Amino acid sequence: MAAVVALLLVGCGQPTARTTPSASPRHTPSPSPTPVPTPTPLPPPPNLAPAGGFGAPGGFSAYVYARGLGSMTAMAFGPDGRLYVLSSGGSLAVVPSPGAGPQTLLSGLPIALGLAWRDNDLYLSVRGSVRRYHLSNGALSGGGAVVSGLPVGRHQNDWILPMPNGDFLLGVGSTCDVCNEANSRSASVLRFHADWSYAGVVVRGTRNPYGLALRGSTGDAYVTINGQDNLGAQPADHLLRVTDGEDAGWPRCWPAFPDGSLHGNCAGVAPPVAVFTPHTSADGITFYDGAEFGANYADNAFVTEWGANVGGPTGRRVMRVVLSGSGASEHGQVTDFATGFSHPLAINEAPDGGLLVGDYGTGQITEFFRTS
Repeated sequence: MAAVVALLLVGCGQPTARTTPSASPRHTPSPSPTPVPTPTPLPPPPNLAPAGGFGAPGGFSAYVYARGLGSMTAMAFGPDGRLYVLSSGGSLAVVPSPGAGPQTLLSGLPIALGLAWRDNDLYLSVRGSVRRYHLSNGALSGGGAVVSGLPVGRHQNDWILPMPNGDFLLGVGSTCDVCNEANSRSASVLRFHADWSYAGVVVRGTRNPYGLALRGSTGDAYVTINGQDNLGAQPADHLLRVTDGEDAGWPRCWPAFPDGSLHGNCAGVAPPVAVFTPHTSADGITFYDGAEFGANYADNAFVTEWGANVGGPTGRRVMRVVLSGSGASEHGQVTDFATGFSHPLAINEAPDGGLLVGDYGTGQITEFFRTS
């Protein structure tokens, strides 16, 4: 199963210099800069043991949030405050509290890659369809398909993103590495209305648009896209802001690493917001809106790199993306945040402001917390 899912999963500019204006001839005092408050370090999360073997920025520590969760692909907190975790092997588990053992709620699903909550309804993205469940008194019922007949092949339907206006976005991967798809829903980000009636293609040419996340400060959605396999040291995996009618270029155009320049037949193709090392399988994404990490991390994106499907050390880390600019000038500066994983994939912010990373390769969820 791991080999099958591996195929489904895979396939920094310099800051602008600022000038300081010359002093006024009237010697008007310059205003004092407003100090940025330094977050008060919090104690480690209760009931969590330290997690060894991880690299992270100074002041951050890693803790074991949960173990025994298998090949995790996505996770989200439910309306009951519990963490729900999906695995590619077809199971859904719940972690009742930090440090608690997982409890299996569903099993026997087709390959499952995405989940999302809206009120008490849970939506699961499983191979070829989206299923809906209802939470009541801690138990799930239902399981009927709200979307079916999605195109599958080399890749399939990935993460689900509920939008503020009630719509849903769904990433659907390509059926091949490089081909001209007969079905317009392949290699696309799709939009559905609140009742899951089909609203059309939002972004086309995305090959495998695995991760979707909402940037709370702007209300914009962003998608991580895996590039094709057959171009050697290129192309880059990349991040794109979701805009109606956008073309990400696949299979005719691709972004290069590390500058993000477009190559191939690229007329009308949207440039990437940020690029990741080729073949790292940049997948899971979340935007950080907590206070625990401090002001420098506010509104940053965190992206998991699952790693190359041929093995080796490529990827296997969590990247930090600092966004600047807007519109056509938007740019993301990408740096390492955490290392030491087998295959990180699921990612989410915890209620206490920590960052949760689910490792597909080890079945462990690790929480990164600022302690100094």
